[in-house]
Amino acid sequence: MSNNYSPTASFKPLFIVSTGRCGSTLLSNMVKLHPDLLSISEFFTSLSSNAFPGGGRPTGEAVFQRLNTLPPGGRALLKNGLTVDEFLYPQGGRYQPENLPPILCATLPHLTGDPDALWDELAPLLRARGADTLAGHYRFVFDWLACRFGKQAWLERSGASLLFVPTLARMFPDARFVHIYRDGRDTALSMYRHHFFRLRVQAALRLKAFGLDPFHPFNVPGTSPWMPWFERLLFWRFDAEKYRRTELPLAAFGGFWSGMIERGLGYLNALPQNRVLSVGYEILVAAPREELTRFIRFVGPEYENPAWLEAAAALPRSRPPAWQGLAPDEQARLAAACAPGQQLLGYGLQP
Repeated sequence: MSNNYSPTASFKPLFIVSTGRCGSTLLSNMVKLHPDLLSISEFFTSLSSNAFPGGGRPTGEAVFQRLNTLPPGGRALLKNGLTVDEFLYPQGGRYQPENLPPILCATLPHLTGDPDALWDELAPLLRARGADTLAGHYRFVFDWLACRFGKQAWLERSGASLLFVPTLARMFPDARFVHIYRDGRDTALSMYRHHFFRLRVQAALRLKAFGLDPFHPFNVPGTSPWMPWFERLLFWRFDAEKYRRTELPLAAFGGFWSGMIERGLGYLNALPQNRVLSVGYEILVAAPREELTRFIRFVGPEYENPAWLEAAAALPRSRPPAWQGLAPDEQARLAAACAPGQQLLGYGLQP
């Protein structure tokens, strides 16, 4: 493919956004089964605090360096064996934790068994691009991947991306959004067991200690102009053993989830209704064919495909809510922390 590749398709960018740990990976894997849609996974989250900062018109070389340089937080996790479910880079690959490009953490391994070779194809084309907006460079990457795999359109899905909505809407004025959400009690419990979110909640608590709102765009990793500096400071002397010993109350994760929901729903509600689709995880699992039909018609009715629908609908596995296994007093504390977000999403405090 030439460096001058410039798609003319009318497909509008589509982003699957969420708090994370709420079924967005399942939806991404469902999209992956579609013969005409490219599932782009964890592109923005892998870039962490480097996802969006910086204005002007960077060169393709500058954006290549962004996609090729692991942020301090990701490096600290990988060097200390603190991997997460979403990490897909294969053992025996070319790179080590110290120099692994973030685009190889999940995005390219989600698409191919040889992500190193795919990066070798894409990187020189990106580096040869001249000055463009950051959105232009990102769209080039997404469009190139869609063309490379013979797809007609792409959908990007990053965990914990709900707070990116205003930035994505500004960068991609024609973008549409699928918001997938889940009962906050189960979401918070899953966050509690996940290294990425344990670090995010620790950072949020530190910001609160200084009287700062961790959900304000100026303080959100990925959108904040000063967060790359904060991330370098935070992981300058990362003590993995101290991190492992640090106890965080489960309710803190409930409050973190609820704060993301409150702020994120405000962003989504400010958009025209025809640009947003909301999908409840529990409904998706209970009635996958009906929800996936609604989903694919939002993506584009031309992408309705009975064979895909059958294959994708077979992926969900129903399980009882994990929070019900908590002690009654822990359940009560978690429910109280999640209550504001639960109310906004229409969940009751009882099963």
